[in-house]
Amino acid sequence: MVDVQKTKPASELEGRFIGDLYGSCVFPSRTKDEAVVHAFHARSVSTRQAVVSADVDVSRGEPVALRFDTLGIRHGEIERVFKGGFVVRFPEAEAVDDTLTKSIDWLKLKSRGKIAERRRHKRVLPREGAAKLVLGTDHIVGCTIQDMSQSGAAVLCDDVPAIGRLVAVGSVPGRVVRHFPGGFGMQFVEIQSLETVEALMTLRNAAEKSLAARRLTQTVKRLG
Repeated sequence: MVDVQKTKPASELEGRFIGDLYGSCVFPSRTKDEAVVHAFHARSVSTRQAVVSADVDVSRGEPVALRFDTLGIRHGEIERVFKGGFVVRFPEAEAVDDTLTKSIDWLKLKSRGKIAERRRHKRVLPREGAAKLVLGTDHIVGCTIQDMSQSGAAVLCDDVPAIGRLVAVGSVPGRVVRHFPGGFGMQFVEIQSLETVEALMTLRNAAEKSLAARRLTQTVKRLG
């Protein structure tokens, strides 16, 4: 009897999605000053590797942690470097992960229009990501908006608040709902308009930042 599995191409056996995937990556072996978070654009991903475009210098064999917006966190090492990006190889334990296989299958079906988007609101990339994270009236730190939607945002920041904490990015309050390497995801207290939410989060002058801090204090009192 012919083994059907052996007659299939390797790319089909391992499960591969070819398309646009966004996320962020960090390099665990680098020093604290070098261990910054970089945004990336994946051209394709499979259970064994990912082809990534990113504006960062890397070395072959260097360990990397990738956080895909749709696939979660995957650990691997740089297998090959090319102009404008690199190929990441996942270890065998990641390659046989059934969760990753199912997620890739879901992405394939979604790209063919056979299933609906799982997210309630579409996520978009900001035109200008630099913003201020308000943790209290006198505690405001810099952060970067990785992506956003009407209901929440992914935020890159050195000062990562605890899950469940009420914070604000600019003048938009929300609760921290998850952590990822180099940042956190927040769910807005109220649904926002995509046309105005970026401007509300990327406040620029002292008066606007002070107003954002007062609004956060009022929100904390209101929601407890």
